[in-house]
Amino acid sequence: MKSTHATSTRLSVALVAMLLTAADRSKAEPAVKFEPKQLQEDFRIARQSLEEGHPGLYRHIDKVELDRVFDQAAKSLNRPMDFYEFYRLVAPAIAAIKCGHTGVGISTAIQEETDRLAWLPFDVKVLGGKAYIFRDYVQGGKLAGKEIKSINGAPASRILATMLAASMKDGDTQTTRQMDISGNFGLNLIALLGIKAPYDVALAGSGGKQAESVRVAGVRPDERAKLSKQLYPQDQAGKEFGALKFLDDGKIACLTYSSFGTAMEEAEAFMKRSFADIEAKRSKTLILDVRGNGGGEDALGKLLFSYLVDAPFMYYDDLIANKMNFTFAKYTEPHRDLIPPDDVAERRADGKFHLIKYDNMGLQQPSKPTFTGPVYILIDGGCLSTTAEFLTAAHSRHRATFIGEESAGCYYGPTSGDIVRIMLPNTKMLIYIPIVSYYLSVEGGHQHDAGRGVIPDFPVERTITDMVAGTDRDLELALELSRKGR
Repeated sequence: MKSTHATSTRLSVALVAMLLTAADRSKAEPAVKFEPKQLQEDFRIARQSLEEGHPGLYRHIDKVELDRVFDQAAKSLNRPMDFYEFYRLVAPAIAAIKCGHTGVGISTAIQEETDRLAWLPFDVKVLGGKAYIFRDYVQGGKLAGKEIKSINGAPASRILATMLAASMKDGDTQTTRQMDISGNFGLNLIALLGIKAPYDVALAGSGGKQAESVRVAGVRPDERAKLSKQLYPQDQAGKEFGALKFLDDGKIACLTYSSFGTAMEEAEAFMKRSFADIEAKRSKTLILDVRGNGGGEDALGKLLFSYLVDAPFMYYDDLIANKMNFTFAKYTEPHRDLIPPDDVAERRADGKFHLIKYDNMGLQQPSKPTFTGPVYILIDGGCLSTTAEFLTAAHSRHRATFIGEESAGCYYGPTSGDIVRIMLPNTKMLIYIPIVSYYLSVEGGHQHDAGRGVIPDFPVERTITDMVAGTDRDLELALELSRKGR
């Protein structure tokens, strides 16, 4: 059911990066305006589709409050708007659902337009409610590490608040939202705030006060991608989804899992081979790095956990859908009938459909060779979806020590599964709707805030100085604890 996880967890990155903007008005075509009646129709279809199909719509927000948010957005559709103005109303309203597998996207035509726009020529990191320049593409890296105080006169505090309000992530975890808007900062400036090139950037000096201002031209996304490969090859994502190395004569095994992906056979073989090597080396400690792992096949998260326990376990308690077919199927793009086999789920007294044919339901068996030694897991706000499920399994059973920052995802499971994409008839805006709510098995009466991720046992503060220097405090601490035998 969650073969779409790897894609859906990147929705806010990919979709906002596809989004709107009006970077160079002198060259842009006049924006098409939609009449209030058209906008209201599209918003009504989006809302009704979410209410019909999204089984976790009120999982992290009260129905009364979400209705208030939707009603307020609908009332604001009282004048002609272009696509971008409409998006700036719709995105925060849908973000209020607090679901990382729910999203908003645009048409191919608008995407092509945005590919020609000028972005802020920096990579930005948002840390502790402040924005910092991480990669500088215009001044040879001289501006890296500096705090941004304002852009084109807009205070950084307002910029960040606007972006965070439209970040579509699970629950109440802020680490994942800060990571999300960091990755989309340049496009968000134009999409959500209408700030376009050239950029007048005020930077902080000592004591956080404004010290200098620089004016920079924008850089097209394709140009920036080339510059990134040339100047910062260390930032490029590797092709391998996992890697294993040994330290201290094999006593410490370091296993990195950057994605659970969709290549089941390859991933299963890698896991089996890795744990066989760990057993052969007689490693005493395992450091497992899943930072930035946005998910993938949920079966691979369960499989990884199965190598860390020596007794049968439950992984999911329940998987629930509102319905088995939907009236909004006529708006799906590409068209899908959305009629599953009759024996996939059964309707119960609560009126919901509970999945009964799913491999990860029921009692699961441990995998061999099992690693039973100490495990240190490195986590951050990029641990989404399948990865978040794996972390809950390990955390609720006290199977690991966690290092880093709060993980993304919500402790008791996401709403995800099959992600349905609908196209609104007038604006052609795309709405992504997950149709299965997952409920994880949490043993021993474990209590946790349902809207939060896994909280690290050893929090590590993120600093822009460490990031620019490439210093990995998480790994340093894990090695220290491993060598001390803690």
